[in-house]
Amino acid sequence: MTSPTPAQFRAVHGDMGHWQAVDFEIYEHLVESQYAVPPTPRPEPADGAAARPDPNPPAGAGPTGSAG
Repeated sequence: MTSPTPAQFRAVHGDMGHWQAVDFEIYEHLVESQYAVPPTPRPEPADGAAARPDPNPPAGAGPTGSAG
C-alpha cells in the first residue's frame, strides 16, 4: 500500500481547521517524505583509476632516495 500524497490527504480529511493533532503529524510526515532527497550513491572508481599509494609500504619497496 502506498502512502497518499499531501493533496490526497487534504482532500480526504477536509479543512485543516477541523484537524486533530494526529492529522497534522501525519500530514507533516507526508510532506517531508515528498520532498526528501534520496541519498546520492558514491561513484565507483573508473577502470584503470590510479590506486592511492599505501602509506605504509612493505620494507624494501619503492624509492629509497639513493641514486643507484
